[in-house]
Amino acid sequence: MTIHRSLTRYVFAFVLIAALLTPAVTVAAQDGRTITNGIVVGVQAGDDRRLERIAVSDSGGNITEFTVQDSTEYGLETQAGDRWVGRQGDGDDGIDAVTRLRDHQERFAAITVTSQNGVATSIVERESGKLETNLSFLFAVFAITWAGFFAYIFFVSRKQRELQKEVARLRATIKQKSDQ
Repeated sequence: MTIHRSLTRYVFAFVLIAALLTPAVTVAAQDGRTITNGIVVGVQAGDDRRLERIAVSDSGGNITEFTVQDSTEYGLETQAGDRWVGRQGDGDDGIDAVTRLRDHQERFAAITVTSQNGVATSIVERESGKLETNLSFLFAVFAITWAGFFAYIFFVSRKQRELQKEVARLRATIKQKSDQ
């Protein structure tokens, strides 16, 4: 039981550290635009089912709301990896945007929102960082996972040896009592 609790604590600590190491978030450009990286936490559609507002949470837990206008451009991917590009004012793209952003919200997929004065000018897949940085995070996760696995195996095998010794001791005690 203590092994299970310890393992749960390690997993929780790992998730917390991974969340803290995720690069953040909002960058202000010189022309008044703001770039925000994060995950979608809210999607609001109007009576006509077109996208009106979205809320994005960055890695620091800050939630930023954006208004969407007809000039807002999209560049989002589906779960299958297909790229969808559209504009809020073009046909049913505002309705498609609601569907795709809700899909991103369910998958916790990261997006990048470029905005000016609280109005989203573009909503795209999160811009990727350096490949080397991503590989170092991948290696760190890989190493931590294997270290945790071997630590778990060590504790289980130690407990098994203790139980085998206890069983052998009990057998010897039973045999000794039956011989008397």
